[in-house]
Amino acid sequence: MVRLLVYIKHHLAFIWSWVEWGNSFLFNLLYGKKLRKAIPDVLDKIDSEYQFRWLRKEEMPQLADFFTKQSDSAYEFFKPHGFDLKSLVSKNKDKSFIMIGAFSGNEMVGYCFLRCFFNKHVFRGKIVDIQYQGRGIAKMMGRLTTEICQLAGFRLFATISRNNVKSISSSKAVNDICIIKELPNDYLYVEYLLKR
Repeated sequence: MVRLLVYIKHHLAFIWSWVEWGNSFLFNLLYGKKLRKAIPDVLDKIDSEYQFRWLRKEEMPQLADFFTKQSDSAYEFFKPHGFDLKSLVSKNKDKSFIMIGAFSGNEMVGYCFLRCFFNKHVFRGKIVDIQYQGRGIAKMMGRLTTEICQLAGFRLFATISRNNVKSISSSKAVNDICIIKELPNDYLYVEYLLKR
């Protein structure tokens, strides 16, 4: 099933847009209220010098600016959606796509997302500004996304490249990683569980 969805996303964009619309509608209908409650419950309890916020439409220009400041190498393994303002505004409207920013004062220093599906499966992704890497921000984003999913009763997954050493290391610091299956091109389909 995962291979089929990945193929549709990358090769049949017109079908993928209908899949996303249907999923967003069903997810919001079935679980939207539960997720909207879990997010602030987790974010409000984070004790850190960085602030983590559920991003609103008004913050999409700042997010687009964040993406323009990253090096090309940052996108080798991170391609979840378009990075232009129009694409980000569209994603922000999607009720099944949760965007969370990490901030140092008013500066956005990291971004993570939860792509939710009506079968209660959620996929996550995260990126930290190169100037702020190595400060534990990716680990905090890994923990908070896992806690949101756990609190809302969802299972958390990702497709991750074996070559993405930084992301794997960051994830292992806060998650137990269960490999579901191996995918083409050295990618793994994994489930993240909160480390005990």
